Amino acid sequence: MGLTAMLVGSISGAGMQFMNNALQKVPLSRKPWFHVTYFFVGGWIGQQWVQLERELLLDINEIRADKGMPPMVATNAMLGLKYQKSE
Repeated sequence: MGLTAMLVGSISGAGMQFMNNALQKVPLSRKPWFHVTYFFVGGWIGQQWVQLERELLLDINEIRADKGMPPMVATNAMLGLKYQKSE
């Protein structure tokens, strides 16, 4: 999940710069450092999204446990991942 999110974020970041250049009708390879920068920024955002989702899921299950409810359906097997509470 982490690698996939990072790749999607990276491709989205670089694609954003390509689209920006296309809309301005300038050469797509103009200012190539922006392509690289947005690629890495997009990958970082993808990684942060996975961590945020994990923390949110653990918080929701903790709230549900306090109310006497079972954990969310397929929490422990969500997309093949095992979420463990880090201590």
